[in-house]
Amino acid sequence: MPRKFPDRWLDYTKFGDKVEGTSFIPLKVPLKKEFFEDRAIDSFTPDDAVQEIPNLGLIIDLTFTAKYYNPTDFECQDIMHKKIYTKGHEIPGRYQINQFIHIVDDFLANDKNKDKIIGVHCTHGLNRTGYFICAYMILALGQSPRTAIHLFNKARSHKMERANYLNSLLHFVPFSCSNGYNKYEESVRQDFYDDKSFSGRRETQRKNRSDRPNYRYRSRSPRYYQQSEQDNNSRRSYRNWKSVESRYYDRTNRDEVSSRANNWKVDCFDYLDSRSNNCDLPSTSNSTSYRNNERS
Repeated sequence: MPRKFPDRWLDYTKFGDKVEGTSFIPLKVPLKKEFFEDRAIDSFTPDDAVQEIPNLGLIIDLTFTAKYYNPTDFECQDIMHKKIYTKGHEIPGRYQINQFIHIVDDFLANDKNKDKIIGVHCTHGLNRTGYFICAYMILALGQSPRTAIHLFNKARSHKMERANYLNSLLHFVPFSCSNGYNKYEESVRQDFYDDKSFSGRRETQRKNRSDRPNYRYRSRSPRYYQQSEQDNNSRRSYRNWKSVESRYYDRTNRDEVSSRANNWKVDCFDYLDSRSNNCDLPSTSNSTSYRNNERS
C-alpha cells in the first residue's frame, strides 16, 4: 500500500524558477519512491530533482521531519545536503536564520560553487522556504522586504500565504540600511524577551506582563540601579574592611586593649580608696606599683 502524501502536496508545482539576483530555486519536498508505487502520477523523487534541476549543488531542507527521503540520495550524487529543523506555521528563530545565512555564504565562498544552484525546500516549498530566502535577500543582499517578497512570489509562481511570515519580513531592516552593523546580529529588530523565536512584534505590542520576564527590571529608572550599585559597593567595601582589617587589628592589639582596661580598673580603685582615706589622687604611674604591693 503506498504511503500518504503530505497534506496539499499535490496542489503545488514541483519547483519554481531561479529567484532573480540569487542562486536559489524553491521546490517542494522530494519524496521516496515508496510514495509513488501503484500511482499513475508523475513522481518527484530526489533523483528526479537532480535530473530536472541542472547544475544543482546544494539542498537545504527546512522540514521538521526526516521521513520524506534519505539525504544520501543527494550526497551520493555529489550534492551537498544541509538540514535546518523548522516547525511549520511558526516564525523561525533568529539562530535558524543565522544558520541559513552562514550555510549559503560558506557554500558560495568556494569559487567552484559560484555558478551552482541552491535548492531550498520545506513541505510545499512556499512559506518557510520563502521566509528564509527573503530573509537572506534582505539581510545579506540588501533588498527591501517588499522587493524580496515580490521576487520570490514571481519565481515560485505561488504567493506566500502565512500572514505572520509576511509581517515578520516587513520588520526586517536591509543590510545596506543598517548603518554598518553586523548583518547577523544587528540588522534584524531583535526580540528581547524570547531567545528562540522572532515574532516581529514591538515591545509596546506585548499585552501581558507575563510575556515580559524582565518587566520589573526595565520599569525602574537607570538612576535607581546606579544608586543601588553604589550602595552595594559601599556595603561590600565595609564588609571587606570588617572581615579583614578589623580582625587583624583586634588580633594584633588584643594585649594592648586588655592592659588598658586593667589599668583603668586599677585607677578607679585607687581613686575611691584615696577619697576614703582623704588623701591625694594617686597618679597613673603609681597605680601599677600599688597593685603589685597589694598582691605581695
